[in-house]
Order: sequence, then structure tokens, then C-alpha cells
Amino acid sequence: MIKIVETNIVIEFLRGNSPEVEKKIKNLISKGIELIITQITLCELWYGVYALKSKQKQILEAKKLNNFLINLTEIKTLDSSSSRIYGEIYAELDKSGMRVPQFDLLNASIAIANKHTLITKDKRHFPRINALSEFDFLELWE
Repeated sequence: MIKIVETNIVIEFLRGNSPEVEKKIKNLISKGIELIITQITLCELWYGVYALKSKQKQILEAKKLNNFLINLTEIKTLDSSSSRIYGEIYAELDKSGMRVPQFDLLNASIAIANKHTLITKDKRHFPRINALSEFDFLELWE
């Protein structure tokens, strides 16, 4: 089984200040669940590294991120199916006046298209997307 880890979970894991997240991730891995990220999450993570003011901190965080990336077996990207799903759900949300951040919708579209569960702590945006999906992709963590 494959699960996609969303940006907020990866950030907490990399910062190392959430023993609960680290425990859950290690538990999933011990059960043989393959954890991957999306190209969208990767872009957000690299932005976070280079948005830091200190060059020294950028270098330190870049090394941390690279060490994390080495252990991933795959980074899921957008394809025609996830792009269609993105357009369909975005139009539905837009019609109902329920906008969500573009990156969240892109991540969800990739998860839906690939029939993978997406793990996140975002209780505000992802449930709106999940409600419009034919595939229940959402795993919310506290």
C-alpha cells in the first residue's frame, strides 16, 4: 500500500519537534506502507528552504531535505488524469464559492488519480475536496 504524505506532515517530521508524527510515520513504515510525496509538496519544501533568511540555515535545511528525499522511492507528478480531476473539482468548488489553496487541490488531485490515501493535518481545506471526490482519499491526523 502507498500513502502520500502532505507538506504539513513532512515539515513537522523534518523539524523533529513532533514525536507523535515521527511515531506515526515509523509505525506506517514498520507495517510495510510505502510513504511518498508529490512534486507539489517537493516544490513547497524547497521554497521553505530558500525562503530562510540565513544562508547557513538554508544549507543546513537543504541537507536535511536531501537526506529525506534519498529515502523516498517515488515522487508522484501531475498527469492528464490528475489534471482533469483538478479541473473538475476546482470548477465545482468555485461554483459553490468554496475556494481552497491551489497546492492543496493539486496534491489531492494526484492522490485521487492514483487512488492513494493522502495524509495531512489540514482539516480546513482537504475535507471540502474529499466531499467532491469519488475516491475517499483523506487520512486526517491530529
